Amino acid sequence: MWLHAPFDPPLIDQINRMQAGVIPSPIHPLTCPNAKDGQHAFAGGYLGVLVAQRQGLVCPSCGHTQDWLSRTTVACAERESSAAMGNPSQRMEKARQRALDDFARLVREGHPQAQAMVDSLQAAVDRRASRAEAAAVPDHSTALPEPLAA
Repeated sequence: MWLHAPFDPPLIDQINRMQAGVIPSPIHPLTCPNAKDGQHAFAGGYLGVLVAQRQGLVCPSCGHTQDWLSRTTVACAERESSAAMGNPSQRMEKARQRALDDFARLVREGHPQAQAMVDSLQAAVDRRASRAEAAAVPDHSTALPEPLAA
């Protein structure tokens, strides 16, 4: 029961949000096996967090690529996140912002593999803003009928 790269964009987005702790997940983020070599960055709350990209889970520090992921990992995160997706808690928003800052710093420091995580975390904000904007627009589906001509 494995998912193999290439990963599609919705899965990349979901994995990255799970890895950053932005959606509830009972699973510890997947990290690089080389993370304790002293060369890996601390980002998203962990050392050597892997970033989902089309070609697999990539370490932004050393380029290590894991081209598979357990379906169970994603399924657990889906179950945990389905109830929480409507209104993110302050803790989740703080985790998202910290992770966004950490991974944006990695990109600025010359680790372009971290850009996919930045994109996923920024897209989460954009999606929430779109939903809030849509909720603020009145629903005209119950428009009143036109008055009859006299």
